[in-house]
Amino acid sequence: MKYAEVIIDITNENVDKIFHYAIPDNLKELIFIGMRVFVPFGFGNRLREGYVIGFTNVIEIDESRIKNIYSVPDNYIIFSKTMIEIAKFMAEKYYCSLSECLQCIMPKIMKDKGEKYAIINYDKENINEIINKIISKNTQQSKVLKFLLKNDNVKTVDIQKILNVTLSPIKTLEKNEIIKIITKQVKRNVVNVENFKKTEHLNLNESQKNAFNFIIKKIEEKSTKPIVLHGVTGSGKTEVYLQLISKVLKKGKDAIMLVPEISLTPQTVERFISRFGEKVSVTHSKLSDGERFDQWKKAKDGEIKIMVGARSAIFTPFENLGIIIIDEEHESTYKSETTPKYNVKEIAEQLCILSNATLVLGSATPSIDTYYKTQINEYDLISINNRVNENMPNINIVDMRKEIESGNMSVFSRPLFEAIKENLKNNMQTILFLNRRGHSTFVSCRKCGYVMECKNCNVSYTYHSKEHKLVCHYCNSEENVPTICPSCNSKYIKYFGVGTQKIEEQIEKYFSNAKVLRMDMDTTSKKNSHQNILEDFKNHKADILIGTQMIAKGLDFPKVSLVGVIAADITLNTGDYKSSENTFQLLTQVAGRAGRANIKGNVFIQTYTPEHYSIVFAKNNDYIGFYNKEIVERKIMFYPPFSNIFFIMISGDNENNVLNAIKFLHNVMLYYNQKTNFYISDVAKAYVYKVNNQYRYKIIIRAEEETRLKNFVLYCINILKNKIDTTKLSIILNLNPNYIS
Repeated sequence: MKYAEVIIDITNENVDKIFHYAIPDNLKELIFIGMRVFVPFGFGNRLREGYVIGFTNVIEIDESRIKNIYSVPDNYIIFSKTMIEIAKFMAEKYYCSLSECLQCIMPKIMKDKGEKYAIINYDKENINEIINKIISKNTQQSKVLKFLLKNDNVKTVDIQKILNVTLSPIKTLEKNEIIKIITKQVKRNVVNVENFKKTEHLNLNESQKNAFNFIIKKIEEKSTKPIVLHGVTGSGKTEVYLQLISKVLKKGKDAIMLVPEISLTPQTVERFISRFGEKVSVTHSKLSDGERFDQWKKAKDGEIKIMVGARSAIFTPFENLGIIIIDEEHESTYKSETTPKYNVKEIAEQLCILSNATLVLGSATPSIDTYYKTQINEYDLISINNRVNENMPNINIVDMRKEIESGNMSVFSRPLFEAIKENLKNNMQTILFLNRRGHSTFVSCRKCGYVMECKNCNVSYTYHSKEHKLVCHYCNSEENVPTICPSCNSKYIKYFGVGTQKIEEQIEKYFSNAKVLRMDMDTTSKKNSHQNILEDFKNHKADILIGTQMIAKGLDFPKVSLVGVIAADITLNTGDYKSSENTFQLLTQVAGRAGRANIKGNVFIQTYTPEHYSIVFAKNNDYIGFYNKEIVERKIMFYPPFSNIFFIMISGDNENNVLNAIKFLHNVMLYYNQKTNFYISDVAKAYVYKVNNQYRYKIIIRAEEETRLKNFVLYCINILKNKIDTTKLSIILNLNPNYIS
């Protein structure tokens, strides 16, 4: 082929298209589809990075205008044909440039780490004579040479450290051809396989066997329909995953195992390495860019067969993918909030179709959207209804309104306080969970439990402290903050919020002898901090672990017999249509941390609304009951899975320009919605209305059909860009976002 089809590494939508470059003779044997290239671009012929996605002999422009590819920086293919198809799918699905999608798929750096070694250049004439002359002197060069005569082939950094010399004498010896510096490619290990004790397959119980055999049958039938593995907490889903992967590996295929949180990675990695050893690697955001590239390259070179990781692990470049398992599939972290705003489950589904692989979605509390697909036969379903130890925890609901009435204003109810005391006395461990998101402040009455709700949207108002207003995040209606409860006339109505630090202070105050660990955003910012905290807790270096969502799921500590949920109402009143679902999932998941060994677990859920159906169904561990209730609510209110939600936000440093643009867009949308196919909210300030001097305004649109909704929004956005100068504005588009804010 004469020409390469190249996507340029520029995110500007005006250059989001294929450019053709001639392939010079010296590169014809070196260029393949999926490689990086450097090409001259634009009038100034500035060298730009690009990606080859195809070849052709036919072009529509004058050959004299075609430029040559300048160079090929790598000797390997970055994007398989499958990954190029995934990038195209992402660009179409998530309305972003193909370049952005390719950058998302590839590692941030594309460079093998090389370590430099020094060796004596015995090929040089008279080398012994030259060496003898140098080592007879008392110089830095002589120190280096004497060392190399005894220890040839040593890392240059080690020579510097051992001899306490700079790089200068080493470079001088190299310049004079007395020594050679050679570079050896090294792929860093991010897990030490020797630290883990080898394990064998466990005997599956009847329910596990049934699930295993069901999925294996689907694999053998080459079914590409996703399979939902619905197993209660502690039912042994991970053992089923391990044995499924073992079966897939025996067929010569590879596996991707996804977990939603970095905090879950150490435990999952331990189980997988203990079973599969060096066939396993791990990737996540806490690794350096170089470390992540090395794990990517190991997968590319076939040195590993299983990749364990968080969201980005979906792009592992396995050549022969056999299975993708997404554990805790209901978690919001599987949806990216940065461009491209991709959903891992959608990518995985597409990847399995292209690779003839099997997708397994595992959870004790599947998302409503996912479970609905099993009911309309888009997904297959298999369930495990019993714990391996047949020992579900006791779940106790504590009515905090009664605690207030009795004069207890503490963050701990009396039953939870007594249970913590008893657990410490018995030398058992406790998890205290704060059911909290960063901006989940609402207004409620601590006496009767009343919460201020939007009458239009059946969600709670969110408290905006700056304006001291209550705002609905769906229709953007506003209310004043009441000073007296509209329901019981008490003065205990106010915004609701409590932090992990406050809980830690209270524990230290009332249980001064208890050893406490806290796991939240503040304590997990450093590398390996998740692993270190969990390892310390596992080894019983602490009696109580306090944390937020990152400790709510997947973790398995045999000595944890008590779990306390400090405030169940916080996620219940986030102002999000998924608040009931999120609450049920979190309560069920965190309750599942208790009593996972042979000790009976106890769970105390503190709430001001004990009668709410999400809390009642969580207490009874009744997912099906919750689903049946919630799906009716969703249908009535026209929320997903019966609709799709499009979030639009425009921001800029000039508030008037932002307002003019978004009001113009709103009017365009209303004009083209005369048949009322779309529900369009009013224009409103975003929850965080000003960030880094950028003013932010939003519109929410809902419709039944995704493609029609997306086309409508993009059509209106295009009109906006043609009529108003938006170059100094940022337009953020998000289809079915995790949260409306």
